[in-house]
Amino acid sequence: MMGALQTFVCCPDCGSLARTCGAISTTEVFAGRLLDKPIEGGALYRCGTCHLGFRWPRLSKNEFDALYAMGGDQAWTSSVDSRRDWRLGRAWISQNLSPGASVLDVGCFDGGFLQGLVGSHHCFGIEIQQQARLQAQRKGISLIGHDFSDVAGQFDCITTFDVIEHVEKPVRFLSRCLDAVRPGGHVLISTGNLDAFTFRMMGSRYWYCTIAEHISFLSPIWFDPIKSEMGFQIEYLRTFTHDNALIARRLKELIANTIYWAHPALLGALRIIGLGEKDVRRHPMLAQHPPGWWTARDHFMIILRKL
Repeated sequence: MMGALQTFVCCPDCGSLARTCGAISTTEVFAGRLLDKPIEGGALYRCGTCHLGFRWPRLSKNEFDALYAMGGDQAWTSSVDSRRDWRLGRAWISQNLSPGASVLDVGCFDGGFLQGLVGSHHCFGIEIQQQARLQAQRKGISLIGHDFSDVAGQFDCITTFDVIEHVEKPVRFLSRCLDAVRPGGHVLISTGNLDAFTFRMMGSRYWYCTIAEHISFLSPIWFDPIKSEMGFQIEYLRTFTHDNALIARRLKELIANTIYWAHPALLGALRIIGLGEKDVRRHPMLAQHPPGWWTARDHFMIILRKL
């Protein structure tokens, strides 16, 4: 058991008191893999000083690493055009960095993002999962490490797609990234937006919180208080949705989440009798697990320039 819900806990970044936003649902999925034993969600907290949102309590780093290592080969395969933020990031790099510039992708997955830059830029990666690392190397990417702590060197640009939400102390991680880019270089971060309308509507019951490997939650305002101290300026900011689905899919997700927001027990009851999309026969306690909202505009990409 992770422990009872507390009203206040200390922010892992700045140490200030953070207030609970509510409990996070238990989940049976980690890194796309069904688990035999569900993971308790803990609670969502938000710091009133630095604006960081975070999960507490949470699994230890060793427990996270062990779960990542269990992912099968099929969980580490992507296509070069499979993600909108990858396309946005490659377009920005192609337009703003000279050919031959060095790019380090932290959490590079199987190299899907960098694959489109191999040949025009010097591409480096950091990735924890062995199968993903092997696939990235086959695509011409030089792997320099396994973990966030391996970020080091001097690069023209460091990219992090859906990485910072996996980090215990985002300020420390960002500082390491800024240290590893040359003056005038860039750090690109793509992550969920804690201040997106749908996130604010659902709070701790939002689908994005239930992903067990997500432990830190940012929004664009998180960067404002640290700009001067850390020596960067914001050069690019864009919100986006990962799934550019047809109107029918958007409407379906809107209706499901609105029902869940108003009456989570009703959605749970429908699932128990087999009418919901989620199969809860193995773990009935997941009947009131939040529905996905992949079509929501709940992510943002920000590009920082080191001064």
